Amino acid sequence: MQQQKFDQQRIGLVAGAIMIVVAILAGAMVFYVMERHAENLLRSSLQSSLQGHVALATSEIRRSFQKGMTVATRPFLMDQLQHVDMHDGDGTALGALNRGAQSFLATGLSAVALFARDGQELAHAGSFTQQPVLTVPINLPGHVQLLFKDRFFLRADLNIMKTGRVVGRVVTETPLSTLSGMFMGVRRSGKTAELALCASSGANMHCFPTTLNPHVMTLPKRSSKGVPLPMVYALEGATGFSITRDYRHQNVVAAYSPIGDLGLGMVLKTDSAELYAPVWNQLRYLLPLMAGILAVALFLLRWQLSPLVLGLVRSERKARDAIMRLQDSENRVRAVLENVDEGIVSISATGKIELVNPGAERMFGYSSGELTGKNVSILMPEPYHSEHDGYLERYLRTGEAHVIGIGREVTAQRSNGESFPIDLRVSEYYLTGRRQFIGTIRDTTERKAAEAKILHLAHYDALTDLPNRRLVQDRIQQTIAWAQRAGIQFAVMFVDLDKFKNINDILGHNAGDQLLQMVAQRLTESLRADDTVGRQGGDEFIVLLASLSTAEDSARVAQKILDALSAPFVINGLGVRTGASIGIAIYPQDGDDIETLLKNSDTAMYHAKEAGRSNYQFFAQEMNAVAAEHSLLESGLREAIGRDELLLHYQPLVNIANGNIVAAEALVRWNHPELGLIAPARFIPVAEDSGMIVPVGDWVLRHACSQLKQWREQGVPLPRMIVNLSPRQFRQKYLVQNFVQILKETGVDPHWLGLEVTENVIMENPEEAIAVLGELKALGIELSLDDFGTGYSSLSYLKRFPIDKLKIDQSFVRDITTDADDEGLVAAIIVMAHQLNIRVVAEGVETGAQLAFLREHGCDEYQGYFFSRPKPATDLRAILSTLNSISNTIST
Repeated sequence: MQQQKFDQQRIGLVAGAIMIVVAILAGAMVFYVMERHAENLLRSSLQSSLQGHVALATSEIRRSFQKGMTVATRPFLMDQLQHVDMHDGDGTALGALNRGAQSFLATGLSAVALFARDGQELAHAGSFTQQPVLTVPINLPGHVQLLFKDRFFLRADLNIMKTGRVVGRVVTETPLSTLSGMFMGVRRSGKTAELALCASSGANMHCFPTTLNPHVMTLPKRSSKGVPLPMVYALEGATGFSITRDYRHQNVVAAYSPIGDLGLGMVLKTDSAELYAPVWNQLRYLLPLMAGILAVALFLLRWQLSPLVLGLVRSERKARDAIMRLQDSENRVRAVLENVDEGIVSISATGKIELVNPGAERMFGYSSGELTGKNVSILMPEPYHSEHDGYLERYLRTGEAHVIGIGREVTAQRSNGESFPIDLRVSEYYLTGRRQFIGTIRDTTERKAAEAKILHLAHYDALTDLPNRRLVQDRIQQTIAWAQRAGIQFAVMFVDLDKFKNINDILGHNAGDQLLQMVAQRLTESLRADDTVGRQGGDEFIVLLASLSTAEDSARVAQKILDALSAPFVINGLGVRTGASIGIAIYPQDGDDIETLLKNSDTAMYHAKEAGRSNYQFFAQEMNAVAAEHSLLESGLREAIGRDELLLHYQPLVNIANGNIVAAEALVRWNHPELGLIAPARFIPVAEDSGMIVPVGDWVLRHACSQLKQWREQGVPLPRMIVNLSPRQFRQKYLVQNFVQILKETGVDPHWLGLEVTENVIMENPEEAIAVLGELKALGIELSLDDFGTGYSSLSYLKRFPIDKLKIDQSFVRDITTDADDEGLVAAIIVMAHQLNIRVVAEGVETGAQLAFLREHGCDEYQGYFFSRPKPATDLRAILSTLNSISNTIST
């Protein structure tokens, strides 16, 4: 009895201790969960709300800026501003400008001011904000500022351009009511909720009035401990969430994000104390409640029932637990059957369906009532439907099975007759002495489709849906194996589109993608069904002609492809033309493996490009030597500038009338450490193809300007230095800015510089070329149209190009004394150019007879070996100094 009482006391103490520990742990877990839940809710709420504010602010700022751009691009204003400029303040135009400015106030602008090109204000409407408390610049074209005075305004100062020329300026101001209202709305989110908008300024930030601070603030980007404020991350372009101290030295939870790429940041935050306040309030009620429950529980444990009652309770509890376990087991089985995605079908030894779970009902399209009692073959298509009963009978008789306990893929049939793939696993069991079978079924339709899609993506190009490089190479390998057995030949063609980069740059990548898709379709239509065309990458395609009677058959296919690609492509309503350069390698004479055939067809393609593009070339063994040299020159050229291997020679341009040197053309040479002096004709095409022509061109311009500056300082009389502008340089986005920077660094006056551009380059996109040439001309640079007569200039464009000189190509000058056609052509060019007020330069003059012809027909300048070959700087300086001495002697 004493032992039983002791055991009961010990059990009570242990149970009480466990109860206290469990209660404390449960309370701590509840508090932790509530704390984390509140933090996650606030994090999600803050980030979602901040992104909404950012989206609204970005949208409103860009819409307001677009209103200013609408004014700046209004053709009516351009015409009136130009009219005022031309007619020197005509009252009609000024009135029209004032009415136009007033009309823009209806679009939401609060103020508009129009200025002439010289800065004089011509029209004004509305009122601009005076003495704003804060003004910050915005990363938008032109001069755009965000202002604050009682509310936010966007002020845009934009140039008004017409045909590439500044005709005036417009200043607009737009109230940002949505942005202003954001800060008022945040005040309803909590006592310490604060929305801040700032811009970076060196080591500090300029912040507009916030929800909690009505004044403009200039804050350091880091706290006194060197920790970045949340706004710093936003200004650096990051989006996220942090728990830190703010500028008030308060613990806060903050969401931050940049406002697009405008150079502004936004932070939405609240004090940590306000975040956790609800949790601590709930804890005040939770702790007393837990203490009361513990007290009651301990009291009941202290006054336990008698051992007899405890015994009865234990017996009753055991019985109830057994029943509950049985019910729980049944519920679990039922829950599993009803909720698993797999279908479960139970059948008898005779093949009759006895049970079907909801997963199987959904899978097969039958209800449980429609299937129960039916033969399981109803779920099988032919031939499995007819063979099922015989198979089941053989298994019951012999015990031989290939299905029981083994998963396999089979085909099933839905109620609508549709067949679909499944994974099936059949298990055998006995219930009350009866043999039963259970089939577990998984619908693999989506998995099969996904596998097929993955397989397709692995072997086909995502843009054109053509076989990709891997699949094309696999088919070439199969064709090689077949050709070896059959003793036949086949062809591999490397197709590269001509001038695709220009189309991509001018019309955009979407247009480029559409062009590639159209090219893929035309290539496919040009081939036989057993041939293959695949995309190698970029604008390159591989064609496999699976069998050839003769090698010449591939030439006919190549010409068919060229004809197909020569027709214009209509993209976004525009007719776009391209062509292709095709290289052909024949198996087995040009290679008997994939790598060799592809390499040799690629080599032949490059020779097709060098032969003038839009043609095809068969591979020849000597092409490998040319390709090897091309590769050697390209790799060496990438290091030539750094190793100071480039040098300049200068060829004079001479005035025909008086014999004076009027300019010198800077011509680059390459002094290779192994190959010696390399002529430009060998390495310039390599530089152009590889893109190295851009840094080489910059090097030439910089050193030519430096040489000219040096000669000027030494008193050497050279009026102008001429530099050639390559096609890739001309297509650079920041060409003009780059030229301005180099001229500024070298101290050369733009009027001392001349640029030569070939007519083929500017005719690729005449309108854009006119704009670029206009900017260069505005700097004071002399512009020459090089190799005139070899391209396809339109006279309608020629009269619009802001050029100073035409350079007649030396191919026409060479035979002007012996060929009547060249005589007439050169004479006509001179007359035409002079009618357009353009000076004429003849290049390649090598004889006195040629010079006499040019003098007789009024040519202005000439250049060629007759006067001087291209010379190093020291030699040209000597010529210039000699001519200067002769000139001084004659004048005295």
